[in-house]
This record gives sequence, structure tokens and C-alpha cells, in this order.
Amino acid sequence: MSSIAILQNVSLIALRLGLFCACRKYLSKSLYPDLASLSIDASPGIPSTIRHTHSSTVEVELGILPSPASLPVDGSSSRRMVSSQKVLHSSISQAMFSLVLTESCILFLLLVLQATNTLNSSTRLYNWRYSLTFLTISILAIIPQCMSLLLMVGMQPNQSSGRRKFHGVRIAISFIPVIALLFAIAHIPLPKGLTSHDTMTSILSRLIILGTIILGLLSGFGAISNSWGFIPFFSNSKPVPTEQQISSTEYSLSAIRNDLKDRHAFKLSQHFQADRTWLSRVSATFRPGSELDQEIRGLEALEYEMVRKVEALRDARDAAKFSSSWRGRAFRVVGYLFAIYCVVRILSALANLFIPSQRLASSETTYSDIISELVVYILSWIYTKRSIRLEEVTPTARQLSLVFVGIMILTSVRLVLRGVTGALRVTSRNLSASLMLLILAQLMGIYLLSTIVQMRSSFPPPPKSPNDNAEVVNLFSTIPPYEVFGSLFDWSFLIAAISSTVVRWGAQKVNNASE
Repeated sequence: MSSIAILQNVSLIALRLGLFCACRKYLSKSLYPDLASLSIDASPGIPSTIRHTHSSTVEVELGILPSPASLPVDGSSSRRMVSSQKVLHSSISQAMFSLVLTESCILFLLLVLQATNTLNSSTRLYNWRYSLTFLTISILAIIPQCMSLLLMVGMQPNQSSGRRKFHGVRIAISFIPVIALLFAIAHIPLPKGLTSHDTMTSILSRLIILGTIILGLLSGFGAISNSWGFIPFFSNSKPVPTEQQISSTEYSLSAIRNDLKDRHAFKLSQHFQADRTWLSRVSATFRPGSELDQEIRGLEALEYEMVRKVEALRDARDAAKFSSSWRGRAFRVVGYLFAIYCVVRILSALANLFIPSQRLASSETTYSDIISELVVYILSWIYTKRSIRLEEVTPTARQLSLVFVGIMILTSVRLVLRGVTGALRVTSRNLSASLMLLILAQLMGIYLLSTIVQMRSSFPPPPKSPNDNAEVVNLFSTIPPYEVFGSLFDWSFLIAAISSTVVRWGAQKVNNASE
């Protein structure tokens, strides 16, 4: 290896370190605290108003309970154990996210360097293969193993010998889901249009198949959620609630909470009555729920529904105030335009799947869609003096589609993260934030890899340097073409869009009937 190649590799390593440190700093100051606050909202069955404004019961965050007499562990050591475990899983999640983002940025940088012929071809190819291999292994094995390990082990402050042995069993069990995932991915059939069948291309193709399905589902869900409120047929316009309606609902909620507080106090006074015998206290634990307990449960359920109603009224009032401002009007115009794009994207997927003439026979580009043809039509209408061909506009339209698909995915990722943490019943804020960050890292890596595959026909081939005797290898030749995955994305996109439409329409009908 020449001195120039060594210097180029060292500069890329330094760039990796700089990107990694910058990402870690951003995570610790911004994204990770935001995910921790989102994990509070994801707590199952507890509305945000109850968590923040509940005044009928005493809310005290419990610290570490004292250790039993048989386990002489002082409180300070237990706190240190819990603190070290918090630092451990947060450090793992932040490090994995930073590494995935860093290597993804290096991949995009290498493509730009190839287009400008800045580095040696061998240096670009070596770093390209390293970043691509690291991302593939991280998405398929390392990140799933970290998530499985966090879910299996969790945060256990007690570290006795028996507990350590039990943790060892859990750590061993945590490998089973990852092995099952790898086994399932290994049996994913490869596309028929795939020309190269080497090991790395086969693994990457299977990963992109899985990623394309996930991104298509997220995009379809995001397309419906973004366009639902702007489509006249589906939008359910309701009158703006008045301040009197909100005050009346809040007064009813306050009355329910006062009744609930009185019943809790009455139950507590009964529990500590001095004339109760030991036998009555013991037998009370074996009796079924009394009428007082049933009343308390009923009031708690009613309180939950009233809190949701108050939140809905406040959100409707705030939305009406925002829509009347100039920012709200501008946001609504942008929302209408994006809703139109979402509808056109659905029509484009239908056309690509059910109209064979929409596909191009050339293997160098992906098949065209309605969006590219609309761009050609608009540009031809504006520039009447020049004939614009579809091949000239397709790469740019494809990049715009990637940006819009990314926006649709981002709008649906928040709901996905809240649903995942709620379904897993994760109660620790830091543990939940770590799981969210690992899920984000995996989705981000899949999205960026799929984006690079779709950019294959958008970048020009690498220029041949007269001083370079070695054969210049195009970096895109090491990854599979996107044509073999396009229909898979459209199918998953349509399935998610149709399913989301049916669910939202049914929920809207049920809510209107209940009101």
C-alpha cells in the first residue's frame, strides 16, 4: 500500500471519529432526552393529563426499596448498580446509533468522491466494502442482539449469586430470537432479476427485501396519516369547542377526581381502624373485591375517559387557533400539497403494479412512475421551446420521491415507537429510550441502504484516470439493482395504505356513533 493510500485511509478514519463524536454529542443533548420523554407518553393506559396534572392521588416516584435482612446490600451500592446499568444500556444504544449513522454518511461520501474522482479507486472500494459489511452485520445481528439482551436482562438492582446465574441464563436465551431471525432471513428467496449471486450480494439482497417491505409499510401508513385530515371525503370536520364546553368538561373531571379521592381516603381509614382484629385483617385479603373497590375501579375508568375527552377538546381548540394564524394557513397549504402527493403516490403504485406498459425494459434505470411523467408534463408545459425526455427527469424525480418517502416514514415512526414500547410494557424511561434508539438505528440503516440502491442509476460511472493503471471499480456494481425490489415496495405500500384507510374509517364511524 502506497503512502498516499495510507494517508487517504487515515483521513477517512479521522472523519469517522469526528462524525461519531458529533453524533454522540447530539444524542446525549437532544435526541435521547426526547426519546425518554416520548417513553413517558408511551406508558400503556395512562393519558398524559393524568400523568402531569393528576391531583386526586399522591404521586410519588419510588426509589430503591431496602434490601431484605438476608441480603446485606446497602442502599448506596444498589443505587450504584442501577446507575451503572442505566449508563451501560444508554451507552450501547447511543454507540450503535452513532456507528450506523457514521458508516452511512461514509457510504454517501464515497459515492460523491467516486463521482469527482477524488480518492484512489482501491481506497474507495476498501472503505466502501468495510462500511457496507459493517452496516449489514449491524442491522441483521448486532442491533437485534442488543435489543433482545436489553429486553431479557432489563435493569435488576439485585446482583446476588443466584441472580447472576439467572442473568447468565437470560443472556443465553437472548441469542435465540437473533438466531431465529437470521435463519428466517437466510430462507428469503432471492429475486429472479438478480445477476450476481456472491455471498455479500445475496445477504444484502435479502436485507433489502426485508427493508423494502418495512419501508413500504411505514410509507403507506404515513401516506394515509398525512393525507387523512386534508381529504374532504375522509376528513371529519367538527365544530370548534367553546371555552364553556371545555370548562364544563374540566369541572366534571374535577368532580370525578374528588369522588375518587374521597373513596380512596375512606378505604384507607377503614384499613387502619383500631378496632379491627387480626383475623379480620387476614380474611380481608382473601375476600373478593368489595363494592367500594368496584366503585373505585369504575371511577378510575370514568376518569380515564374524561381525561381523553378533555385532551381532545383542548387539542381541537388549539388546532383551530393555530389554523387561523398565518403559520397555520401556510402549514395547511403545505399539508394539502403533501396530501396530493400521497394520493398521487398511491395511484403511481397502482399503475406500476397493474399497468405493464409503465415498466421500462432497460435494466439501467428503474421503471417509471406517474410522478416522473407528471414532472415531464409540467416542465414541457413551462419550457415549450425544448423537448424534455422522460430519461432526463426520472433520476431527479426519483430523488424527490425518496425525500418524500422519508418524510412519510418519519411521520409514522413516532407512532411505531410508542406502539412498540407500549406493547412490550417497558416501564423504565431510560430502558425504553434505549430500545427506541436501537429501533431508530435499524430503520435508519435500512432506509439509507435502500436509498443507496435506488441511487444506482442516478450517479454517473466513475471517471477513468489516465494515471491509474488499475481497473476502476464502480461502487454501485457491488450492490444489487433496484429494479428487482420496486414491485415489492409498491405491494407493501398499497397493503399498508389500504389497511390504514380501513382501520381509520372504521374507528371514525365508531367514534361518531358513540358520540
